[in-house]
Amino acid sequence: MTRLLRSYSFRLTLLYVGLFGVSVLVIFAVVYGATASYMVGGLEQSVDAEMSALLDARTAGGLPGLIAAVNEHAGGPNHRATYTLLQDGSGQRLAGNLPTQPARLGWQDLPLPNAADEDDAIHARALRLNGLYLLVGKSTFQLKETREFMARSIGWGLLAMAALALIGGMVMSASLLRRVEAVRRTAQEIMAGDLSRRVPTRGTGDDFDQLSASLNEMLDRIQTLMEGLRQVTNDIAHDLRTPLTRLRQRLEAARLKARTVEDYTSILDSTLDDTDQILRTFGAMLHIAQIEAGTARSRFTDVDLSGVLRAIVDLYAAFAEDQKQELSGQIADGVSVHGDRELLTQMMVNLVENALRHCPAGTRIAVRLERPAGAILCTIADNGPGIPKEEHDKVFRRFYRLDSSRATPGSGLGLSLVAAIAELHGVAVTLGDNQPGLKVSLRFPPATIDSEGSGGQGRDVIPG
Repeated sequence: MTRLLRSYSFRLTLLYVGLFGVSVLVIFAVVYGATASYMVGGLEQSVDAEMSALLDARTAGGLPGLIAAVNEHAGGPNHRATYTLLQDGSGQRLAGNLPTQPARLGWQDLPLPNAADEDDAIHARALRLNGLYLLVGKSTFQLKETREFMARSIGWGLLAMAALALIGGMVMSASLLRRVEAVRRTAQEIMAGDLSRRVPTRGTGDDFDQLSASLNEMLDRIQTLMEGLRQVTNDIAHDLRTPLTRLRQRLEAARLKARTVEDYTSILDSTLDDTDQILRTFGAMLHIAQIEAGTARSRFTDVDLSGVLRAIVDLYAAFAEDQKQELSGQIADGVSVHGDRELLTQMMVNLVENALRHCPAGTRIAVRLERPAGAILCTIADNGPGIPKEEHDKVFRRFYRLDSSRATPGSGLGLSLVAAIAELHGVAVTLGDNQPGLKVSLRFPPATIDSEGSGGQGRDVIPG
């Protein structure tokens, strides 16, 4: 309960209760004033009607007629709560049911004679008539009762409003606290090491559900990064341990067994090869980190993708022929994308080299660039052994290799570099079955035609 009362939502509720109470009080005050003013106006109209009737009686019957009318109107059956007074110039009462009064003219409030309540009063009007003093008034009891009733109603209404608002505020605050507590509890469990925990949602689509969904997406990303970090750490330890072990063994062999310059030279050459492999691995990791940081976007320009792919196919066609493989290209003309030429070239080279390296002699490798439905699609397909479907998502992880024994050359960073470059350029990379073989598809974002393309010189430009 203490935590509930100290919560921000409850304090906010109290503020709203105060503001709403002031607003309601102002409204009630306006209604109260208007109602009281209306009743006072009605009371004065009634007094004026009584006064007019007395003046008519004077006109018709003179002073005797006026005295008779004053006495008749003084609390008679048809004039209840009416009070009258007629006195001469010397202050002597001639008629009426009020004691003599000082000769004050106009509207005035007088105490009610013999009233049990001091607040009972008469609202009266006084005139002078040829030396006479005529006063007519009405009891304000009804007005007082109405005012008291309205005041009580306003008071009870404000109390009920405040009570309901406080109860509603406590209920709302308790609900908010439960949602906040769920987030806090989830955060503590995650900090304790359970990265699989997620903030619960109610499926209502409210602000808290949207916030919870965003937090869960962030936690999914963090978990993926942490698992990737653990995997990379294990793979680094595994991949670098072998060359470092060989490096140490060769150095130890040089110290214990080498006797001639040729022995030292041979061991040093092998040691340099191992060192270069370690440096290449670290260089590739650093390159991937730089790409993922997005700093290369500042170097984006329009890149002739058609020209880049033709150059790669021409460059590697001879190498493929030496390997008794066939590399061909079907490349559409005039296809440009917005990006970093060096990185895009490296991405395509890695994919082509990957196909050449892992396919046996007699394999046909086809590089294709086309523009279906306004997009740009590049595919590298082969009829080699392919990759098992369950391994498709794994091959883009750093240091992941189908050859778990790592007996074949390589660091397992080639496709990781492809994935990083593709993500930087907004390219969707998918692996498919070429039946047989592997088909790598690179789909660039939808193309926009250059505004000068109507003259035949335009080209597809892909925004980065």
